[in-house]
Amino acid sequence: MFHGTAPSLLRRGAAGQLALHGTVNDEMSTGTRADTLIDTILRGYRNDAHVRLRLPGGGAINIDRKLPYLLVHRQPPNRADDGTAQLVLGEASYLITGGMPDDEVSALVRALAEAGTAEFGSFLVLDIWSGDDGSRTFVVHSPDRPGAETVSALRDGLEGLASVPGGTGVLVQPGEDRQAPDMAPLIPAHECWEIGCLLIGLEVPPVYRDAEGTLYPVFLRRLRSLLSPVLRRSVFEFARVHTTADVASYHALGPARFGDELHDIDSELADIEASFELLLLVSPHNSAQAWHAFREDGCEREPQFQYRLLPIDPDLLKRRLYNLPLERVADPAMAFILADKRDELDRQITMLAERNTTAFRFSSMRLYQPVDDVLLDVARQVLEQVEPDRAGGSDARVDAEEFATLARAEIEQYRGALPGLTATVTVRPDLVGLMVSKGQLLVGDTLSLRPERVEALLQHEVGTHVLTFYNGSVQPLRQLATGLAGYDELQEGLAVFSEYLADALDAARLRLLAARVIAAHSVEDGATFIESFRLLAHEWGFTDRTAFDVSERVHASGGFTRDLIYLRGLIRLLEYLRSDGALEPLYVGKIAARHVDVMGELQARGFLREPPLIPSIFNRPETPQRIDAVRRGLNLVDMVSRPQ
Repeated sequence: MFHGTAPSLLRRGAAGQLALHGTVNDEMSTGTRADTLIDTILRGYRNDAHVRLRLPGGGAINIDRKLPYLLVHRQPPNRADDGTAQLVLGEASYLITGGMPDDEVSALVRALAEAGTAEFGSFLVLDIWSGDDGSRTFVVHSPDRPGAETVSALRDGLEGLASVPGGTGVLVQPGEDRQAPDMAPLIPAHECWEIGCLLIGLEVPPVYRDAEGTLYPVFLRRLRSLLSPVLRRSVFEFARVHTTADVASYHALGPARFGDELHDIDSELADIEASFELLLLVSPHNSAQAWHAFREDGCEREPQFQYRLLPIDPDLLKRRLYNLPLERVADPAMAFILADKRDELDRQITMLAERNTTAFRFSSMRLYQPVDDVLLDVARQVLEQVEPDRAGGSDARVDAEEFATLARAEIEQYRGALPGLTATVTVRPDLVGLMVSKGQLLVGDTLSLRPERVEALLQHEVGTHVLTFYNGSVQPLRQLATGLAGYDELQEGLAVFSEYLADALDAARLRLLAARVIAAHSVEDGATFIESFRLLAHEWGFTDRTAFDVSERVHASGGFTRDLIYLRGLIRLLEYLRSDGALEPLYVGKIAARHVDVMGELQARGFLREPPLIPSIFNRPETPQRIDAVRRGLNLVDMVSRPQ
């Protein structure tokens, strides 16, 4: 995470210089003047640069940007304090002293406190150390009266850490001694008054290690993720009451700049995902031939599907996956995003190794979660209440080449907002239907659409799947383009919702989504292909061809139940909108519902950029009314467009 070694704070000599990209780090060449390291750090701080240095004796300083606080952890001179330093590593402004002399530490902290007070009117220093072995109490060492709001926020947050095994207590201990018993004060109390800063000590119970000093690494990471929002809320309360800092919420106090290691992990995860195309590899490539043979056999014989050869070795891919040092990602939000994606890729790679075995179905159920009773009831209600469109109409059809031309025109609308958009549309003979892969639209050459379905699919494929790929591609995380873990469900929910906004979610489409849930449920219950086909064709009245297509998708590779996410994604999106959830943030990239709050936090920090593209459907005058109807409780069945 940190690179190189800087000189002593008080020894004149080479030090990192302020880089043009706004970072002070010790990879920089020697400055044009012989600054002390304190001068270099202060210059970076005052210029709102990212200060990121390794310090003498194994210490480190990270100041993400100009902020009104500093978290400090000092290694005690006469005892081990393993693990405690990791509690501050995910924060935006911290100092880990390592073996630095006390006078150098004090000089640096005092200089930053003075600079921060001059900038913001006050500055918070939070000194963090571990208590005695066996302690289960957080002790807040505070002034008698100043900073009461900050201390209260810290106390209340610590009291809420109910997830710590065995429970912990909280004690507020006012006084002038706000440091570990065997340490000198960072800044003496009377100097804090003179500077105008607030110094608080936080003694943490060492529940993350045993009496011999052995760490519990998984629990330590969990404690860090619980403690982080407590610290940030306390700092926010301090900033709100005592400083002029413009901090909108405690979310904005997390880091907005990360080292190369995090971006390397993100890039490697994206490369691993790009090495295989799950949907193509688990889907048959002989669908048309299989259908003709099935029909000729009177729809009574199991079809014989053929699959593409694997272009990857699952064992080697998993080795790459678990060589990634995710344990070094300290920020809780980023650690969650990356670990979540690693787990999903692990499951997908396992599924590729299990194709056409009984294990594949169970891995699919684990990845996409089974059909629950509520979803199954909704699917049945749709099939019972939504009558198939029996109205006669034109026999006109839109073929693959015609649709591809229209899709290219739709894509062209977005180039003005994002000139670098490189989306293409390709007609392919080895594909059935439509698919977006890495921002490119693939069209099966046998595609044949009713004209009234064209606008719906343009909004579904281009206005959602292509658009979110390119919105994600401008963000610092590649995962936002390739897709965060579990993104499929929200993506498909948004895509189907766009069909409703285009007034093109017709009866046949909604019934098809319900049929997919019914078929996926039958697969989960162990049904054969013939049994799923008969369920749809004989009990629910679908045509033989539709029943075959749906059954093929959910029985692919031994039981691919992903198709249940379309209806479930739409239902959950409607619930989100009815609870006043904002729609626009869902298009920042390919995210899951569980990432919405995390995306909001990263946006508040300034890490994420404003997405350049919004769906063209949002520009239509009737769209706000259609969204408002959903917010007011429009029934799913009533979302169906009516034949003109």
